[in-house]
Amino acid sequence: MSVTAVDYLLADLLQRAGAQIRGRNRADCPRCGGKRTISFNGEVFCCHHAGCDFKGNSFTLALELGLARRLSLAEARALRLERERAEAAADAFLVQVREARFGLAVLHIELLNLRDEAHKRLKANHADEIAWEALVYIDSELPGVRAALLLLSEGTMGDRIAWLEAGEDTRHEMTNRILQVGGVPTFDGKFIETG
Repeated sequence: MSVTAVDYLLADLLQRAGAQIRGRNRADCPRCGGKRTISFNGEVFCCHHAGCDFKGNSFTLALELGLARRLSLAEARALRLERERAEAAADAFLVQVREARFGLAVLHIELLNLRDEAHKRLKANHADEIAWEALVYIDSELPGVRAALLLLSEGTMGDRIAWLEAGEDTRHEMTNRILQVGGVPTFDGKFIETG
């Protein structure tokens, strides 16, 4: 039974081809014998030694090693359609994130402008009740807006999706949680603190 290339990590395929892995994304070339001349990531590899043509991706290498088979026309068409649907879904998600971030950025600017106006009013009249009420409102809203912006800019995909699909109450709970823990886990495994 044939196995597709996605069943293997590129580093494993390179080792099967005779490459010696040297660190996270470097390897010795089995074709030209160059030391640490291959660079690779999760998808592609290339030997940078002059005159060496050892390069490709996980599928081409798996095919060369006899670990993958060429897809039939129907399988290739189905795979292409699946990829196109996934790309369309990713594009739609990106549009949602951008729209939400734009709306929050506008709200953020409005709150900052309102705060500036309140400070101007208080300089003119320190007892201005409207200005004090505006500052109370701004102080209650601004941290949540900033937390939501941080989540939509740097948060994990799961958290971004959850925020976009959530109702107003759940979004409020999520931003409160971000403020309580002091930041968000990021899409690349780090943690960014709220400003």
